[in-house]
Amino acid sequence: MILLKSLPHRACLFALALLWITPAVAEYPGRGPIDAYLAQRTATVESRCLTEPLTADQWNAQRPELELQLRDMLGLNPWPERTDLKPTIVDRMEYDGYAVERIHFQSRPGLYVSANLYLPSAGEGPFPTILYVCGHARVKEDGVSYGNKVGYHHHGVWFARHGYVCMMIDTIQLGEIEGIHHGTYSKGMWWWASRGYTPAGVEAWNSMRALDYLETRPEVDAKRFGVTGRSGGGSYSWWTAALDQRIKAAVPVAGITDMRNHVVDGCIEGHCDCMFMVNRFGWDFATVAAMIAPRALLFANSHRDRIFPLDGVIRTYQKTTKVYEALGALDKVAVHITEGPHKDTQALRVGAFAWFEKHLKNSTDEIEEVARKVHEPQQLQVYVDGIPADQRVTDVQEWFVPQPATAKLPTEKAAWGDLQADWMSQLSDIPGATTNLEGFDLQTVKEVNRQVVAGVVFQTLEIESTSPLKSYVIAAVPQTGKPIDGVTVSVGSPDQENLQFIVDGKTIQYNVEKDQFAALDAVAKQIAGKSEAVLFLMLQGDGKTRWMENVKETTHLRRRLHLVGQSIDGMGVSEIRGLLALIADRAEGLPAAETVRIEASGSAACMAILASLGNPDVSLALHQLPADLADGPILLGLSKATDVTRLLALAAAEHALTIDSSESESAQKVLSAAKPLGWKISAE
Repeated sequence: MILLKSLPHRACLFALALLWITPAVAEYPGRGPIDAYLAQRTATVESRCLTEPLTADQWNAQRPELELQLRDMLGLNPWPERTDLKPTIVDRMEYDGYAVERIHFQSRPGLYVSANLYLPSAGEGPFPTILYVCGHARVKEDGVSYGNKVGYHHHGVWFARHGYVCMMIDTIQLGEIEGIHHGTYSKGMWWWASRGYTPAGVEAWNSMRALDYLETRPEVDAKRFGVTGRSGGGSYSWWTAALDQRIKAAVPVAGITDMRNHVVDGCIEGHCDCMFMVNRFGWDFATVAAMIAPRALLFANSHRDRIFPLDGVIRTYQKTTKVYEALGALDKVAVHITEGPHKDTQALRVGAFAWFEKHLKNSTDEIEEVARKVHEPQQLQVYVDGIPADQRVTDVQEWFVPQPATAKLPTEKAAWGDLQADWMSQLSDIPGATTNLEGFDLQTVKEVNRQVVAGVVFQTLEIESTSPLKSYVIAAVPQTGKPIDGVTVSVGSPDQENLQFIVDGKTIQYNVEKDQFAALDAVAKQIAGKSEAVLFLMLQGDGKTRWMENVKETTHLRRRLHLVGQSIDGMGVSEIRGLLALIADRAEGLPAAETVRIEASGSAACMAILASLGNPDVSLALHQLPADLADGPILLGLSKATDVTRLLALAAAEHALTIDSSESESAQKVLSAAKPLGWKISAE
């Protein structure tokens, strides 16, 4: 979560002044259509989220599948192994009415979690126990991070002084060991989405393992677990309570709103990656909240919270109550709204305290004592002798979500069929991988410009879709007086300020700013006299559909697409696939041809493979294949399901295929397997 002091008038539009200096932003013609498309997709997501009446039987029947989907979107399917926690109590300190233990444990080997455990000094246990998950409070002095648990320690003190055990755990972003939450937010780590990784999954797992540890403590009543936290901690409270039935009462504070606030109103710009699942099943957030039913749940929020606006919170609450009502548990869900901005206030805290008193202690007594900060950061530091040398927190994104095993290609045809079917099945749940993205199908072609250069007709073609988006193709058709024999679809790839196309292995540059080929005469000369037309396809977000010149704005548009369950590269695959379908249907406005070839480079080469699967009449010429899908294309969950070798093998089994194999390990593997399997593949 990024905390703000002020924001522009539009709800949640985050200026990011703390991170990036924002220059004057040029808006391109593609911005309006992508905004309209995102609003359309948001409406579709909303229409599928708890809009119909349901019964308890209906909810109970679908909940197991929903839990699997949520685990998958958090990178927790399959569950990680519950390895030895190796808990270490660094020391114990006694204070007035409570004690604090400084603790660390490992939720997975090397995934250290630093924590403070607050224990009552009086009363007989076992006690009801609160897991407090912390928001983004930076507590750092002289280069030493003391962890966000320090910033919220007054909560732990209050709970312990009032008869609760309370464990407060650091996050991986602002803990004593400083990991990363900002992968797609500001660091360009788009491969997180392809890998199916989100720090939300790590925080949920750390929370669940904290409960595992707490169950071993004699002071803890494991039948009376509660979870709370605010801001980022509010978000982790949702994930944890949704996935772990041990939680009996939850108070997520300022940690949820709905898709409309995030995508249409722009709140996503104020949130880092820990707030979101990799949403390939297209959920709205009320579904996450409903997973807690019928257990005790209090929505807590301030009325002027700019990054969790009240209208979205109330919409989420209202949808969630439908499930509670179906389960006969309306008395277990409530909303607590206080005056104020996005801030940790006494009014919010008192509501949370009262909720736990009621549902974990069966008490409705007035809350008389407020929570106050009393400790210095050094008193609560866990790693007093330095960060553990074997920690794997700072690179958790590299290994937390399991990836496919190294592909082994068969040496006999008989073994290929089942393997091919399995690999295709793995792709079927990836949005855009094997079918067009929902709501985005190319339809009709219209010529918007024409010029003739050196015997070649250049037509700018605008292709309408089922959405507000349009696609653009420049058709280059040689004037030979004879019908053309074939069509090459050259897929554009970004190259700094230009688009790069490849035709017959030669690079062609298109200047995006000037909206023209860098050397039009040379392009015409290359194509003139050929018996084939070339269709230069500009993918969404590039060329004529370019959104913004500003990296920040473009970044958050891509993140919006991810949140509605899609991706810019998934759109590109759909565009290639859609153009192939229009060519096959001999759509008016496109050159008619008997043969079709796709030529593409880099990540666009893998996009071309995906678009052509199931269309064996298309041939492929692929250049500079990526070494790893971390280099693209980025489709939600793609590299969790497949890799470059698998994609190339699937293509070789269907298509006549030419590849540039000079530096590609995947290409070498597929070339070696091609002859015994009868694949038509050659290397340049």
